[in-house]
Amino acid sequence: MQKFIHPHKRQKTSAFMVTSLLVLILALLTISPAAAAVSTWDLSPETPVLGDTLRIKGSASTDEEIEVQVTFEKAAPVAGGEYEYILEGVKIPGGFKNRFTVQAREARNLNVRVKMLIWMTKSSEASGNTATVTQSSVPPGTYQIKMDGDASGGASTVNLKITAVQQIKANSDGDFSYSYNTKAVPPGDFEISVGGVKKKITIQQEKTSVVPTGSILKETESETVEETEKNESETILNPDQISEDGNKTPVSEIESRGSGPDEKGGLPVDIVYILGGMGAAVLILLMYSKRK
Repeated sequence: MQKFIHPHKRQKTSAFMVTSLLVLILALLTISPAAAAVSTWDLSPETPVLGDTLRIKGSASTDEEIEVQVTFEKAAPVAGGEYEYILEGVKIPGGFKNRFTVQAREARNLNVRVKMLIWMTKSSEASGNTATVTQSSVPPGTYQIKMDGDASGGASTVNLKITAVQQIKANSDGDFSYSYNTKAVPPGDFEISVGGVKKKITIQQEKTSVVPTGSILKETESETVEETEKNESETILNPDQISEDGNKTPVSEIESRGSGPDEKGGLPVDIVYILGGMGAAVLILLMYSKRK
């Protein structure tokens, strides 16, 4: 036996359902996720170099919790069927609202070993040539991280995709900031997502001022040749030279002295010989006269 529903009751039921649906839609529109709360954010420096401190600043909803996500990829070479990649001095900031994920493609398995005081290892077997390890609530500190495992058959490299996630909170004005030193990260391309707003940056290798060795030798040789030529030109072209007493002596006088007889005791050598000969002759005459 079929029950008869009065048309007036049907209208009430339909109106109640429509009203409930509208209230639900309004609630979903009112509650916005953290990703939609971030309106804008800036990164400085815009062209970072390895070792720079990255500074993120932006605005969001008041007291909103915002997710900062950094992703980069590295190719680990395979040797003897195994791969390995190491990060030294990785700093995990304060707070436990963090998470990191490592994905290894073209791998049979993945071991993520973390050391601060002692080694701790988390491992995963691959599914479809991709192994994934995730760890959340990592205590703050400075770590050494090693990722290793067995590569898939025939693979020459294993691609590692590393994602680090940190939660930060906007202040009462909706402003937020976050900074991180890049000393421990490898140079290359990075994707940074702040509240779902993504940007790509490239961290460049630290620049070193290296001067080619050949240019240094050429400059030294050039300076030596120039100095020698300068000294020779001064010797030839300078009409006067400095004597031992500090006075200038004409070159002509120096040349005349050099070509004349040597001096000793203020007298020429020839005069000394003549005087000596005369003295010897006088002595011989005296001796001869005494004998007679």
